[in-house]
Amino acid sequence: MSEEEEEEEYEFGPVLSIEFTLRSGETVSVRDSLDERADEMAVRRYAQVLIGQMGTDTVHSFAYWWGGDFYVDAVAMQEVAAISVSPAGPDDDEEADWDDWGGQGPQP
Repeated sequence: MSEEEEEEEYEFGPVLSIEFTLRSGETVSVRDSLDERADEMAVRRYAQVLIGQMGTDTVHSFAYWWGGDFYVDAVAMQEVAAISVSPAGPDDDEEADWDDWGGQGPQP
């Protein structure tokens, strides 16, 4: 299988899965969406903004539907010790369970 065929097999939509590990050891998992497909470069740009804000007074809020429930999460970047950002694949969420409600993730 060529790289091009493999890349086509793993097409992702605009939804991201983000995990923040706080200095306390607690993990906060949230969802956010991009204005574009969550390809490698888009995910890297998004993550780089978050990484640049680690240890600052910035607070990010995320509001979204997931699994039929509505969530609003906020993360104080000064408390973040580690970040993981990845595209949310088709197995992560059912399309009907996800509605973007204007999550206010990082803006470059």
